[in-house]
Amino acid sequence: MISLILCGGAGTRLWPISRQQLPKQFYPLFDEQSLFQGAVERNLPFTDAFFVAANADQSFLAFDQLAKRGITDRKGLIEPIGRNTAPAIALVAMSVDPGEVILVNPSDHLIVKTESYRAACARAAELAKAGRLVTFGIEPSYPETGYGYIEHEGEKVFCFKEKPDAVTAKGYLDSGRYLWNAGIFCFTAGTFLSELKRLSPDVHAACAAAFAGARSRAEGTLLSPTLDEMKSIPAISVDYAVFERSDKVSVIP
Repeated sequence: MISLILCGGAGTRLWPISRQQLPKQFYPLFDEQSLFQGAVERNLPFTDAFFVAANADQSFLAFDQLAKRGITDRKGLIEPIGRNTAPAIALVAMSVDPGEVILVNPSDHLIVKTESYRAACARAAELAKAGRLVTFGIEPSYPETGYGYIEHEGEKVFCFKEKPDAVTAKGYLDSGRYLWNAGIFCFTAGTFLSELKRLSPDVHAACAAAFAGARSRAEGTLLSPTLDEMKSIPAISVDYAVFERSDKVSVIP
């Protein structure tokens, strides 16, 4: 399994600690460790390689913090401009073997129940190898209006819901049928790209063109598309582009 850590975002809600040149995911917030470093540490036991998707202004922070952990191979994507999560994931998926299992993590999560997390990742890998697109859900503890929700029964997904109003969120919580959408995903590169091509062909085609250009200039497995190549790709989240429309989705509560 490879770990792809998405490092976009400036963490504006934590200003002035979090700034454009040092966003919150790289700031030592907990026990002198950044949230990005925490993502690396919890994935180390089961990860064969780390890939990073980061913008050009902040990628050096990610690779520097990886190097401090002894991970010196620079793999992933340096973006001159962000185009949201679907293109970032697609470009990295195009650079690896189609059968490779990819675990996608945001770089700004704090997860303290590491054993439960590892068990969830192990189950996600099993489902991914069986051709499923896996998303992770968090058992809601209060009627939060700032998160998306997943209606489910066990690992079966019925639908995704956008950020609700307070009354709707309370109904979700009371029903016991909904999870917070964690923004963590797992799938094989081939399954993801196949579904992206089927459900969002324009995004897939634009990513493929940008990948071809970036690959021709790549140093090893680190892609650096040009500004024009990235601008040619529609900006869209992986939820909208694939997960909310695919019939191959499973959820790990």
